[in-house]
Amino acid sequence: MTGMHPGLASGLPDDVQRLLGAPPVTEKMLLELSVGWADLPPDQARLAEVVRLFVITWDPLESIAPRPDGFATVNLDPLEIAIYVPSWSLLELATKWDDTFAAVLARVAGSAVVTAATHPEPVLSGDYPGLTTAGVPPDLLSDTSAGAALGPADIRLVSPGWQDIGLGAITDAVQHSFGSVDLDRSPVELAAASASRPGCPACTGRRFGFPADLSEARDRMCTTHRREAESVINRRLARANASNPDGWGALIDATVRREHPHLPNGLATKLTGSDDSMYVRSEPAELAQRAELVIQAASWFPGRRDDLAIALGQDPDLAGRLPEWLVNLILDLGHAGLGAEAAHVGDALAQVDPESQAIYDADVAVALAEAGLAKQARDRIAANLTRWPDDFWVRVHAGDALAALGDLDEAEAHLQTAVEIADAADDFERLGEAISRLRQLSRRRRPSEGERANEQRRRQPRKQSRSQRKRRR
Repeated sequence: MTGMHPGLASGLPDDVQRLLGAPPVTEKMLLELSVGWADLPPDQARLAEVVRLFVITWDPLESIAPRPDGFATVNLDPLEIAIYVPSWSLLELATKWDDTFAAVLARVAGSAVVTAATHPEPVLSGDYPGLTTAGVPPDLLSDTSAGAALGPADIRLVSPGWQDIGLGAITDAVQHSFGSVDLDRSPVELAAASASRPGCPACTGRRFGFPADLSEARDRMCTTHRREAESVINRRLARANASNPDGWGALIDATVRREHPHLPNGLATKLTGSDDSMYVRSEPAELAQRAELVIQAASWFPGRRDDLAIALGQDPDLAGRLPEWLVNLILDLGHAGLGAEAAHVGDALAQVDPESQAIYDADVAVALAEAGLAKQARDRIAANLTRWPDDFWVRVHAGDALAALGDLDEAEAHLQTAVEIADAADDFERLGEAISRLRQLSRRRRPSEGERANEQRRRQPRKQSRSQRKRRR
């Protein structure tokens, strides 16, 4: 939110203004705030006291679309209403409602208080998470108008600053969307050993947090305690999975994603489903929007191709490759007549992956040609050939672009050069690719049987009419 209008943060304490004005959007962090109102009715006041309000820079369920502007859930022991507002949603809602951050936060938190007070039984009993996923009672953040009616709130900083998002916040996100997962996170104390082993952290009687602390300490344990630790881990994880398989799967996925790079400002959710374009042709408007999102995403990862790929959901084991839908986006834009957008995406990807710039620039030349931008296409072809005259794909796509422009002779010349490049390198796969394109070009030159018949009829002398023949006697 750097560069935001200073009036958006008015009404908040200076420390909160400073922290919300520069959220660490490239990190997975949260900021806890307190929120309170004067003169609430007793039923609402009781619930307002247990509200915990967080602003987050990462949505643990970012890969699931659509995602709400914020989410909330109820936890017991102790009772708390945990509310999470993504930093980008805070800005978007302030713009949508033409209001300040303080008013937005009060409105969202107020909705949770009013809704919880209207449905106290499931909230206080702990049944709320299971019921709300079925649509009853309503979502805690569904009545922002009622929240606004509570009036201005006193909002203050609770945490000393931005802090790492932990398993608790991830669990709350999963619980909101999938219901409760029975993951026992109570501390673990392993059985005393008959003989203490030097260096074993369990032999000293230490208690371990679950799951991270126990997992990290396991490898330093003696054989007996290592087996017991593995048994505890397996038993608790199996119980969690059995309690809610979908929720457990989402929890595991989010926990793994927490350790990887992410797309700031909710971009991952907005790009979710882009890989469907590999199988279903997207409308031009949808492609144009995707192009803009990709350009925004790429701007955060200059020279960091693998990190961008992982942030887009690519398996880390496939490092070195961008998702296939993204690689094809330049040509897809060209097919849709969006040549300028294709050029912008190509330039953005070249900044992320400079080693592959020749490929992106070659794709852009084809996209410009297919979009009907002849001059820009020829300019790009010329620039590509000046910079990479011996690059196979630059030559091939120069041929593709010129063929799209109808210049078959020049296209053939570049494809023939590509054949020579592949032949010299003994690259039979590329050689076959270039020869295949030459054959396609040849078929375009060769008229069809119908066209040949029409041409023959055109060239034959016209049969004279009977009156004409008589005059020539």
